[in-house]
Parts: sequence; structure tokens; C-alpha cells
Amino acid sequence: MIEKLTRVLLVLLCCTAVACSNYEEKRIRQLLNEKGFGTRAEGRATLENYVAGGDGVVFAISPAVLQAPGAETLALLTQAQEVGLDGTILVPYVGPLMVLGLTERELKHLIESQLRVFFNIDIQVIPRIINRGKFFYAFGEVGLKGRVRFLKADLTLLEAITVLQPTQLANMGRVRVIKPDAENPLTVVVNVREMMQTGNMRYNILIEENDFIYIPPTWLGSLARFIEKLLQPLSVAVQSLFGLAAIRYSVDVLQGDNANGGRFFVF
Repeated sequence: MIEKLTRVLLVLLCCTAVACSNYEEKRIRQLLNEKGFGTRAEGRATLENYVAGGDGVVFAISPAVLQAPGAETLALLTQAQEVGLDGTILVPYVGPLMVLGLTERELKHLIESQLRVFFNIDIQVIPRIINRGKFFYAFGEVGLKGRVRFLKADLTLLEAITVLQPTQLANMGRVRVIKPDAENPLTVVVNVREMMQTGNMRYNILIEENDFIYIPPTWLGSLARFIEKLLQPLSVAVQSLFGLAAIRYSVDVLQGDNANGGRFFVF
């Protein structure tokens, strides 16, 4: 009887574990990105600007419109607003309005159509997107790692590299420009050293928002980084030891007890 109960319990536990595993896998599949970079707003800002998370939005409105009765509060739109975490901006009389991913032409049409409900006069706005949320990414042997704010509309690889400040261990002959995508990512290997030495700009490709620039180390650089990581724990230990010794020395000096003559490692 006990053996039967044990078997039943084991079967129930197995079923529960399988159910939990399937539930977690289902949730993970729901989180996976199926297209593009993975952001809620997508586009090509260098061709037609769009509102990304972190961007600002400002509108130009005719002074004659702002002087109309009841339209004074529209002056709020003439001040730059940062797009909220939910992708909205505040529009007078309308409230929060979703603008994430819209181009300037789409913004104009949306705001004018929403305000037309509240006013009998013809209200025209001229939107402008303030780029604060568009970046490209740098990894590898560069001084400036991680997210780098997009600098200009026609940013090229060579211009981006001058900003990233490659280290002395960088392999400039194997620079990788990666166009990320969930389905079809593209990697272009560029010999930037040859570009700088010959002036041949054939592969001086345009950098777009969300692009990756990866500069690998040379084979000697790889060896140097390996030794650096190997010795890093020892370096931390030595720094900690010197720190404790310096604290002990400072305490002795403050207490007037400096009989050790500056010998740090006497405890």
C-alpha cells in the first residue's frame, strides 16, 4: 500500500514539474522578439525621423491661433515634451496621446485631427522631433563602450570610430558593423586600417540607429586581455592589502603612534 502511494506521489510530482516547465517555456516564448531590434518603435530615422522612447516632441503653432478664445492652453505644445514611458505626450483638451513610432507627418495629422473636435477654427501645427532616444552601440576594444548617442543624420563608420577612440590593442583590419534583426541580422567586416591608409571609402558605410560596431583585439591583444583577466583577482587582493595597510598607517599617525617608521605591513 505504501509503495502504491509513493508511486502516485511521484507521478503527481512529475506532472506538476512538467506543467510548470511548459508554463515557463510558454511565457518565455511570449517574451521573445520575432522581428526587428525588439523596441516598440521602429523605423529608419536617417530617412524619415520617428518618435523613439526618450525622444522629445515640440510643436510650432501660429500666434494667431494661441490668441483665440480658449486656445491659450495650446501653448503647452510649443514647449518640448519628453515621450513618457508609455509612449504618450500630453495634449491639452485631449490628454495623454500615444505618439511612439510616429513620423513628423503622422504627428501633424494626429494632433490636428484631435484638436479639430474641440475648436471651430483651423488649427495647424508643425511638429519637430528632438532626438534624445536614438543610439548605436559599441563593443570590444574601444574607449567608449555601450550606448552612444546618435550624432548626425549621415554618420559614417569612420566618423563613428573617431568618436569611439579604439584602444592600442584594437584590430582595425577586422572591424564588424552588425545590422541587428531578429530574423536576418547582417554582419559586414571592414578593413578600417586600409581605409585610413589608402583613402578608399568604398566600405565607409552609413551607421544607423541600433547598429553594433564591434572592434576585436589583435591576437597579441587577446593574449594581453587573457593575462589581464587571469591576474585580476590577484590585483584586487593586492589593492585591498595596500588599502588596509594605508588605513592602519593613517590611524597610527592620528593617534601619534608612528613607531613603525612607515612600515605598512606590521600589524
